[in-house]
Amino acid sequence: MKTNLLFCLLFLTVTVKGQSKYGIQWKCGLRGSTIDFRNNSIHSKKGYFLNSWFDKGNSNICDTNGNLILCSDGYNIYDSNANYIDGGDTLVPKDFYIHEDGWSLYSQSSIFLPMDSNQYYFITPTFSDSQFADCQANSNCYFDLLLFNVIDMNANGGAGKVIKRMQPLLEHAILSKTRMMACRHANGKDWWLLKQSEYGNVVYKFLFTQDSVYNFGNQAFAGPAWGSGWDIRGQSVISKDGSKYATTVDGIPATGEVFIADFDRCYGILSNEKIIYTPELNYHNPNDTTQKQKTSVGLAFSPNGKLLYVMSPHNLLQYDLDDNTWFHVAGLDTSYQKFQDYSSSYLGPDNKLYIGNFGGTSKQMSVVNNPDVKGVGCNFCPRCLRLDTLGLNDGFVGTPPCMPNYSLGAQVCWALGNDEIVKEKGEILLYPNPSESQLNIRYNFDKDSKLQIVDMLGIIVKEVFLSKETKQVSLFVNDLAPGVYSYRQIYQNTTLNTGKLIISK
Repeated sequence: MKTNLLFCLLFLTVTVKGQSKYGIQWKCGLRGSTIDFRNNSIHSKKGYFLNSWFDKGNSNICDTNGNLILCSDGYNIYDSNANYIDGGDTLVPKDFYIHEDGWSLYSQSSIFLPMDSNQYYFITPTFSDSQFADCQANSNCYFDLLLFNVIDMNANGGAGKVIKRMQPLLEHAILSKTRMMACRHANGKDWWLLKQSEYGNVVYKFLFTQDSVYNFGNQAFAGPAWGSGWDIRGQSVISKDGSKYATTVDGIPATGEVFIADFDRCYGILSNEKIIYTPELNYHNPNDTTQKQKTSVGLAFSPNGKLLYVMSPHNLLQYDLDDNTWFHVAGLDTSYQKFQDYSSSYLGPDNKLYIGNFGGTSKQMSVVNNPDVKGVGCNFCPRCLRLDTLGLNDGFVGTPPCMPNYSLGAQVCWALGNDEIVKEKGEILLYPNPSESQLNIRYNFDKDSKLQIVDMLGIIVKEVFLSKETKQVSLFVNDLAPGVYSYRQIYQNTTLNTGKLIISK
């Protein structure tokens, strides 16, 4: 048992080390300047993308050695030399693409997810042509389509190719134009993707595995009832350890509401949800009683997950998740007329918090140098990260690229068939979990019992006899719909063991 544990720890250490380099370079700004975090320092290099903007819907990814290989303006995929990869142009429906001049105006509108065998998923929310026409004619402007693409970087001699284009994840949906984030599954290999609805608070959930994508339905919550329309700014975030989720949006009317919940990386379930409300603050002075603002446009968890940073257009706030108190970190750093709004924010590879701008020609991002520290000790530095750009008018630093925590490793959710654990704890073990067809059940109980599988409505969909003699049984579950189920071991009307089971296809 100790040998197996040591092997697992060594495996996780090697895996996380490789994963941590996926996000070590950032492509952002008007012309796609590069921010390079390698070698324990920060370097900025000029961008040379002449027809694309990387200031709002941008994303990118490096290989396991930290070399920048893929980047996106939200609607196209390029290599590091500003060339389309094979099949990487026009990855949203054409009417909307042409209207937007071929790049995304909306935050968190693209993301890359790495897989084994040098393959990557690329996901984009967007308009269908029919919904875009309705938006233009009737101002009925919500995204109704969520697409994914598969990129094989082994193709074309390592130059890469999009081998599956514009595959629908959701159609005829009502989706926010912003607010999409991913988190590694607890197995350390696959990915959860969470996407917000436009009206109310519905979270759509998908599991991206090495060879398939599974729709895990959605979770609907009583609030917030965010407004719609002006939702080109907004952000969803997951804490560095994958245990918390938060989201907010700049809707009409602006409410300053932030939704927070616990996130289960094993089963993709949100729980213990709550809503917090940003305090009303003035554009210039938080102690002024005139011209208040109650808007939230960006979020970021501190590295230790104890603080949530909330950006309004003109203020930066901290929310302490332990004592439920607010701290005002910063307001305007120039006059109102010259200030470029705060926007989305992401943790860098150096565990500092980088805050982008919305609008204007700023070439700088602001930085929180000690984001785990509450209050003034967080060491906020306005406009302290400057992009290297081609010319005076090539600023528009915008936001950092949309990235999940690529360095997050595996998490133990269940023991996979370890006899010593079964004997010590008397557990019942179900594996593989997730399961596609055959489920193996092992148990250590000296009386006959039964196992029930229950769906989310509480209906028993499977039941199997557990003999005290055999200590194991197999069960086919390929007739069950994909989703999250509960299981329970029953002995004489007493529940002995319970847990969650994922059925995938």
